[in-house]
Amino acid sequence: MDRDFKTTTPAYTFQSSSDRLLSIQLLDFKTSLLEAVEELRVRRDAEINYEDQINKIIMEKQELEWQKVRIKLILQRQKYRLCCFNIPFKFYPLLVMNMTSDLKGKYQLAIETKEKEIDGLKKTLKPLQVN
Repeated sequence: MDRDFKTTTPAYTFQSSSDRLLSIQLLDFKTSLLEAVEELRVRRDAEINYEDQINKIIMEKQELEWQKVRIKLILQRQKYRLCCFNIPFKFYPLLVMNMTSDLKGKYQLAIETKEKEIDGLKKTLKPLQVN
């Protein structure tokens, strides 16, 4: 059974314990270097992610500021319109009084002319009446 397992010898052999120690130190350095590179990659990815989030938040803030400006303009227009439309309502009683006085004058004039016509008809009717 022992013959079934083939033992392979490495392509390199260490000649001394100092070579082994140097090899272990080199392996440890490479491992540390790979860990540092991986940590830097993770940091870079996180930094890119944070920058994207910051840019997204900045864009949202800008859009909110534009909406705020639009809403302010809409409110100013609405206040102006309300002010313009309120002016006639404030003077509505005066307008009604002026309109009614104008209408009264027109109707009064019409009444007077009709009364004159009636008086004229009465005068022409008197001689025609049979007693």
